[in-house]
Amino acid sequence: MEHFYHLVETNEYFEIGDVEITDEFINSYHTEKSVSYEEIQFFFTVDKPMSFKGVFMLFTSEGKPVFEPNAYILSRRIVEGTKDVKPTCFHLLRYYRYLDANNLNWDDHEERLQRYPIFLYRAYLDNEIEKGNLSRSTAVAALSIVRRFYLFCYRHGYISQLPFEITGTTKYGQTLTDCSIKSAIRETNLQPLNDLDLQHVRDNWRCNGLSQEFRLMISVALSVGLRAIEVTDIKPRHFAIPKGFKGKTLTGIWIGPDHDCKTKYDINRQVSMPVWLMESVNGYHDSERYKKRQQLYFMKTGDTNPPAFINKDGDPFTTSSLNSLWSKLRTAIQENSNPHFKHKEHDCRATFGAYKLESLTQIKELSMMQALKMLKDEMGHKDLETTMLYLKHYEGNPEKNHIPEITMNLLEDEMLS
Repeated sequence: MEHFYHLVETNEYFEIGDVEITDEFINSYHTEKSVSYEEIQFFFTVDKPMSFKGVFMLFTSEGKPVFEPNAYILSRRIVEGTKDVKPTCFHLLRYYRYLDANNLNWDDHEERLQRYPIFLYRAYLDNEIEKGNLSRSTAVAALSIVRRFYLFCYRHGYISQLPFEITGTTKYGQTLTDCSIKSAIRETNLQPLNDLDLQHVRDNWRCNGLSQEFRLMISVALSVGLRAIEVTDIKPRHFAIPKGFKGKTLTGIWIGPDHDCKTKYDINRQVSMPVWLMESVNGYHDSERYKKRQQLYFMKTGDTNPPAFINKDGDPFTTSSLNSLWSKLRTAIQENSNPHFKHKEHDCRATFGAYKLESLTQIKELSMMQALKMLKDEMGHKDLETTMLYLKHYEGNPEKNHIPEITMNLLEDEMLS
């Protein structure tokens, strides 16, 4: 296939300084005569030069350099001091060839759709990922280069407005926009435990010095769907059972910054808990074991509102310490039950999500979208797209990991001492 755009490599080193063009160049420009890159080198001289390592430049098939992307490539090399600009060059080539194949210009704007070519390019990259023609990491890098190219053009006045919205910056100073490709983590970290996995958890969660507190926290993650940051900050009052309540599951339990429990994104939300779990945790809070730890916690902090779970030193558990304990459990399972067990602690939350969606889809009055919306609210997802990842695990999908009843009665006949 013939392409309109090509990359041409400069000399191994090129010089930047005060440029003086020759009469031959002026005559060539006015006559619009096509000249080769080799001929161009004789049309100017450079005074007071500074030497830089060579780059690839974007040219049309007619031998004309493309100003804006080349300006960005040179800025990457000279101003930013980027050692390897080849990825920038090749991703810009990919973008310009996409534009050419679809009769688009880099600075086009579709007024009716309020969409720029970069959004169409993102859709193209997403499609290539789905087809297996492009890895997600390559697509992410490709779109990142194009975004940064537009930011460069905007800063230098080549365009009057950006073709995407800047939504913020990361703690490392990276620009966040509304035009991005989702990370592969969103696809790979959703691994619910199946019935055999859960049995192995139960068979091994007393090994390697794992404590009663750890077993309770994992039961909360499995049965309530809390994140590690939430499990380690939840308070005893969240497990209070209303007087006269006769049901098996209590709903409407508020957590969040306004309800004395940290949550991701600081979202206040309602969760549900099985009564058997609440009774188990309440029994733990009435034990001498917890009361001693509570006293240690108070002596260290002066805080009269301790977390529901405290370690032997009187300190609250953290996300890091919970993950470390899970690592001990994973090692025990690999040694005693299943050498292929690779689950992370966060998979307990995924297990709850898959089971909860399965339960919601059994309610005839609920549509699938209503069930997903309810699951989103209970799990505290920031967007519905995250929740929709659970669709691959509900029973209507043959690839689903079946979530058994053992999840809901994991501790019902378990001695907590």
